Amino acid sequence: MVYAVTLLSLLTHGCYIGSRLVASLFALELGANPLQVGVLAGLYAALSLLLAIQAGKLSDRLGPLRPMLLGSALVLFALVLPYAFASINALYVSAVVIGAGFIFFNVSVQSLIALLSTPSTRARNFSILSQGYSLSTLFGPLGAGFAVQHLGATPSYLVLALIAAVPVMGLPLLPGLLRLRSDAPPAAVRSSAFELLRDKPLRSSFLSSGLVVTGWDLYTFYLPVHAHAMGFGAATIGVLLALFGAAAFVARFFLPPLVQRLSEAGLLAWAMIVAALLFVVFPLFRDVYALATLSIALGLTLGLGQPLSMMITYSRAPAARAGEANGVRLMVNHFMHFAVPIASGGLGTAFGVGPVFWLNAACLAFAAKVLRKG
Repeated sequence: MVYAVTLLSLLTHGCYIGSRLVASLFALELGANPLQVGVLAGLYAALSLLLAIQAGKLSDRLGPLRPMLLGSALVLFALVLPYAFASINALYVSAVVIGAGFIFFNVSVQSLIALLSTPSTRARNFSILSQGYSLSTLFGPLGAGFAVQHLGATPSYLVLALIAAVPVMGLPLLPGLLRLRSDAPPAAVRSSAFELLRDKPLRSSFLSSGLVVTGWDLYTFYLPVHAHAMGFGAATIGVLLALFGAAAFVARFFLPPLVQRLSEAGLLAWAMIVAALLFVVFPLFRDVYALATLSIALGLTLGLGQPLSMMITYSRAPAARAGEANGVRLMVNHFMHFAVPIASGGLGTAFGVGPVFWLNAACLAFAAKVLRKG
């Protein structure tokens, strides 16, 4: 069951992340500047920011299947929009809707993995899910880049929509998912999610998670801008992002022994320090092979962020409110997704993309500091 859920998650996440590359390149093709690309990046998190906690509560109360179905259907609808209406405004609307859909799916699938796990299998199952996300990070941009180069941006959205239809049809066919739900008592579910912020270890995990995921987010949006400015084609950009995803996939195979040696928080702190150093030097290189090497190195470090953040949150959250705690974590993540790309877009428009990578380095270094204190 875990593998089937991971496969459907891989397809949904692949469409989500592939659409980010297609959206960036399509926006540039339509004449958008870095600020408009930053706004587009931020809009992916607009409704996600508002809906993350509710998605977690809904998953705790109704079980994960219904929110996952809602999320996958919204992702499918959002991918059809730019195909039907090829404009900047359609890209903006699509970004908002696909972000909303993915937050329902993402919060719920993580709750589902927790419900399908025992304490002894939780780390393994979350590792399997994160490896699925790594594969989608590899194949999503790679496929999207080649699709844009050979088919064009508008048909690429149709290809992604056809792939996104598979989870919509496949989820109801998985036996037993409808009956799975949290054992949380109703009073716990109705409690304010912001009570969780009073817990210092949880609060530090939320903040560090937001900063870590921002590093991933800005890289996937501003590498295309940086590479496009140097004259690289869409397929080359897709390969660079695919190398990043492949490295993240490899890194997660070594997660269990590394956690045993350094602890979850300790390992994540060290990974973010190394990633910060890599972002400092990234804008200084223009050779494709150097960028490929840096993409691999960033994948090996940032690739640890998602599974470790999930594990830290679930290990520190009250048992009956795991989905809700994950919703708070993702709310913080999407606030950073919303605010930082827009600020970075203005920074990139004024000074170029170099300072965007340096801002990213500062965020990751601060994340490491928060983790060490928390």
